[in-house]
Amino acid sequence: MIYVRADGNGKIGMGHIMRCIAISREVVEMGEEVTFILAGEEAREIVEAAGFRVQVLGTDYALMEAEWPALEQVLPWGATVLVDSYYVTEDYLQRLETRGTVVYMDDQNVFPYPVTGIVNGNFYGDVMEYHVPIVMGGSLYAPLRREYSKTRDTGHPEYVMITTGGSDPYSITLKVLRELEKRDYLKDLPIRVVCGRFNQDFEIIKEMEQYYPKLKVLQNVPDMWNLMKDARVAITAAGTTLSELSCMGVPAICFSFADNQEYLTRYCREKNYVYFADSYLQHGDALIPRICDALEELSENPQLLEGYRHKAMALVDGRGSSRIAEVLIRLMQENVTNRR
Repeated sequence: MIYVRADGNGKIGMGHIMRCIAISREVVEMGEEVTFILAGEEAREIVEAAGFRVQVLGTDYALMEAEWPALEQVLPWGATVLVDSYYVTEDYLQRLETRGTVVYMDDQNVFPYPVTGIVNGNFYGDVMEYHVPIVMGGSLYAPLRREYSKTRDTGHPEYVMITTGGSDPYSITLKVLRELEKRDYLKDLPIRVVCGRFNQDFEIIKEMEQYYPKLKVLQNVPDMWNLMKDARVAITAAGTTLSELSCMGVPAICFSFADNQEYLTRYCREKNYVYFADSYLQHGDALIPRICDALEELSENPQLLEGYRHKAMALVDGRGSSRIAEVLIRLMQENVTNRR
C-alpha cells in the first residue's frame, strides 16, 4: 500500500490532487494499492471517482503540524508516503520520515527536506540542488496521466484553449474573453474555455456562449488530453497544465497568478520554452491586453507556431508518472523487506 497525503480546494486549487492521482493510477497499474489522506472533504469526490480509498482527517490543510493526532490513527508505521502540500514544515516531514519512507512533491526548494526522495517534475526540476538520497527532477518526471503519451501528435489543431486550472481567483479567464470581445475576435475565433470546479465566474462565462457560436465553455473535463490534442495554441496558468500542453505539442501563452507559479513562469521566459510568459501578480490587469497581443502574433505566424509546437513536444514525453510510481513501489518493497 502506498499512501498519499495531499489536499485540494477552492483556495489552493486541485493541482496537487490531480498530479497525485496520475501517479497513483500508475501505481495501481503496477499491481499495488493507494490510499489518499486528505485534511478536508473538498477533494474527496474527485479522488473517490478516480477509484481510490480516502481517509479524511477533519483538520485544517494549512496547519499540518496540528494534524498529527488524526494522522497517527490512519497511517501505519513503516508506510511509504507521497506528500504533496506547500504547508509542510521541516519538523512535519522529519516526524513523518521517522515513521516510514517519505517522498515529497516539490516545486520551490524552500528548505532542506528531511525525506528519502524528492519529485520536482517541472522544467527546471533537474537544475535545483537537493540533498536527499533520491531525486526525480526535470520534465522526465512530469506527473501526467498515461493518456497524454498515448494521444500526443494525433490531433488536428483548430482552436484556442484557455484554462487557469482548478480556480481563477483574479477572474483572468473572464478578463481575457472580455478583451478578445473588445477586439471583435470572439465572432470568428474558435475557442474552448476550461473552467475549474472552483472558478467563480463559470456562469458568467457560460452565458457568453449564447452570443458567440464558436465559443465553447466546459467544466470538469475528464479527458483534457482529448481537448488539448486539437488545440492550436493555449492560454494557460503555469503549473502541471503547462507540462500537459508541452507533451501534446501545444504552443503556450503562459502566466502566473500564485507565488508557487512565479519561478516556472520566469524560467519558461528565460529559456524561451513558450512564446509569452509573465506574472499577473506583478502586472495585474495590464497583463491582459499583452496576453491577447501574444495570441494575435502567434496565431498569425504559422512558422513561429510550428516552431514552438516542436519545441514543446521535445520537453515532455508523458511517462513521468510511471517513472515515479516505479520508485515508490521499490521503496515500499524495501520497507516490507526491512520490517521482516
